[in-house]
Amino acid sequence: MKTYGVETVKDRLLFDNPWWALADNAQQKFIQPPKRIFFKDFCQKIEQGDAGRPVTLIGPRRTGKTVMVRQMVAHLIEGGTSPRHVMLASLGTPTYWNVGLREIIDLFAKRNSETAEGKTLYAFLDETQYMPNWENDLKKVAKEYPQVRLIAVLSAGVPGPQEIEENDPGYDVAVLPPVSFAEFLRFRGREKELFGGDPSNHKLAFNQSNLPALNKEFNYYINYGGFPESVLAKTQGAPSPLFVRDGLIERLLHKDMASFFGINDLEGLAHLFTLLAYNTGLEVSIEELARETKIAKNTLRKYLDFLESAWLIRRLHRVDRNAKRFQRAVAFKIFITSPSWYAALFGPVIPSDEVYERLVETAVYTQWLGAPHRIASLTYASWRGGKVDLVGYANLSEQQARAPEPNLIIEMDWKQNLSGFGDGPQVMTEFVRMNCNGEEDTLLLTNNLVRTGYHRHVRLQSVPASLYAYGLVNEIGN
Repeated sequence: MKTYGVETVKDRLLFDNPWWALADNAQQKFIQPPKRIFFKDFCQKIEQGDAGRPVTLIGPRRTGKTVMVRQMVAHLIEGGTSPRHVMLASLGTPTYWNVGLREIIDLFAKRNSETAEGKTLYAFLDETQYMPNWENDLKKVAKEYPQVRLIAVLSAGVPGPQEIEENDPGYDVAVLPPVSFAEFLRFRGREKELFGGDPSNHKLAFNQSNLPALNKEFNYYINYGGFPESVLAKTQGAPSPLFVRDGLIERLLHKDMASFFGINDLEGLAHLFTLLAYNTGLEVSIEELARETKIAKNTLRKYLDFLESAWLIRRLHRVDRNAKRFQRAVAFKIFITSPSWYAALFGPVIPSDEVYERLVETAVYTQWLGAPHRIASLTYASWRGGKVDLVGYANLSEQQARAPEPNLIIEMDWKQNLSGFGDGPQVMTEFVRMNCNGEEDTLLLTNNLVRTGYHRHVRLQSVPASLYAYGLVNEIGN
């Protein structure tokens, strides 16, 4: 029987890197799909990072991570880097598994030993989560080969935003979340039509008469808009539902990847994810989930950790009426990381559906996913007799302070009952009066109402949720 080894890996690397055949002195121009707004941050981390410190690109499957890596390869080569000094290895291919990360980088470094003196080599490692002990190996190899800039691309097995904020993981983190609402409009060619001005430079000129059209696009986004494949396939009318309907969940709950993380009960995992998607935007507890899924609590926690590390869900921590974290977390708020997964599982929704406000809240929350420092500091408030949908802090340390002062308070008001002329948001304003210093943003996210006023001496802004979601990601991109 014949076996494969290093020579086979060399052949595979040639297959993964067709640009190695390009001449150094020939001007190169690559044909590329539209860039995500997160490309700039990814580019800066690679080109301006410290030698010996790797970069990771993280995000759920099907968000275009491999596409963005290939765009980065093109950017480097078009900018003058020798094509042979840029490597891409698709580590989801079993050919690489028995060789190891160090051996792959060593092959690449030796291949360029005569031409790379004083120059940086770039090694893009796609699907790095398939390499055992990837995290320690990545940091170790990066230090051993400081002239090679290591970029690991992962869909699972990465620390969460809070862990990254609390402890330096030893590598820089770039995030590619599902498509944002601003990107959705941009890819469909609707942004300039709806906003005028110069959206690319964050100078908006929104006319309120365009709000019905914006809300229509927001509905398309909630149902179909989380992934490039569904958005770019059709730019007129409603986006194509076929990708969402026929392939999304199967591709995201990737059987091989779950098995690689020691999860063999794929039916139980899929049932749990479906249940969480159905309850997006609601508070749930381990007790409730264990009772409904019939999964043991320890196994359930393992499944939740996997779903979160795979960027399929986010658990939001709970604070009390004094804006303080609970000592013992028995409940948490759940969000799927793209509202379009709800449509993939249960069918499209319309604005009058009961679940729609929760999907609007999910859509708003997911706009922050590209900013780990911000998402780590978001919570919600819940206590007997009251709740606040989203509570934000300047940073994670402020959230964990003995006397925390939130700087962002958001309550969903899709039906506009709180923004009208009734009793107003009594619970929300009492929470603000007790815990904030007067410099916070207090928002009611509405369907179509725009208003600024005061309630019990608290300044309130009623803002259409679609407009706020659009502005959020532009703020992050800026």
